Amino acid sequence: MEGYWLAHYDSGARHGEGMVMLRGGDLRGGDLEHLWSGTYEEESPKLYARIRIVPFVSCAEERTMAREQPVIVNLSGFCTDQFATLEGCPEGRDGESFHVEMRKCKSMRPLEESERKAA
Repeated sequence: MEGYWLAHYDSGARHGEGMVMLRGGDLRGGDLEHLWSGTYEEESPKLYARIRIVPFVSCAEERTMAREQPVIVNLSGFCTDQFATLEGCPEGRDGESFHVEMRKCKSMRPLEESERKAA
């Protein structure tokens, strides 16, 4: 599962795409309007994730725009080495659902000793 993934999500009329990095049980990513952070657990072929979605608002926008509040989403689904599909719902928002499909972009590899020294 570790690596960079392209994620497409649908939640009612809302939909979008973003990038996700999965590494060591941690999930980080976002799209043009949100930052995502959370955890994931793989029990192949099952996948579970708990994600905090935070609206991204610049300082100028913050003064003039009311934006949605952060939300926690619990997801579960199935994965392969190259594809994952998850379903879930946000905490405290009955009736809303999330559907996420992810395709792997790039795997991560450990840094070689020479790369660590150069960094």
